[in-house]
Amino acid sequence: MPSLPLAFVLILAACSSPTSPELEGGVLATFDVQGETYSIFITNAQTIEQVLALSNGLGTARIPSGKLVRGQEGYNVPWSWHIDPQDVEMAEVTMELCDGRPSDVEKDLDYWVDTVGRFCPWTAVLVAVKDYR
Repeated sequence: MPSLPLAFVLILAACSSPTSPELEGGVLATFDVQGETYSIFITNAQTIEQVLALSNGLGTARIPSGKLVRGQEGYNVPWSWHIDPQDVEMAEVTMELCDGRPSDVEKDLDYWVDTVGRFCPWTAVLVAVKDYR
């Protein structure tokens, strides 16, 4: 059996890598929170519109608030958690309990997922949006 060229094998590995997931049907929003970044893949149509408005300078709801889920998604590296793509909204105000930094969630994941349940960083700043619809 002939062997594949190394470059082809590397390309196949990169395409199937968990750090480059196949995203479709939503937008990938990246936020900066006090010098730390995290990303949310959003499939909720209303939230997609809010994020696009915010990226165009038209939105007033700037705080992402979403249900925390254990497990790393390639778009949210290096964190071992992500936000449920359907259960995320943009808010103008939220409860203080879910405010924090991505590293705060990472350091005490069980508490954040099991007790708090949501992540809503008040100081989040939208820094990038990629449309996969």
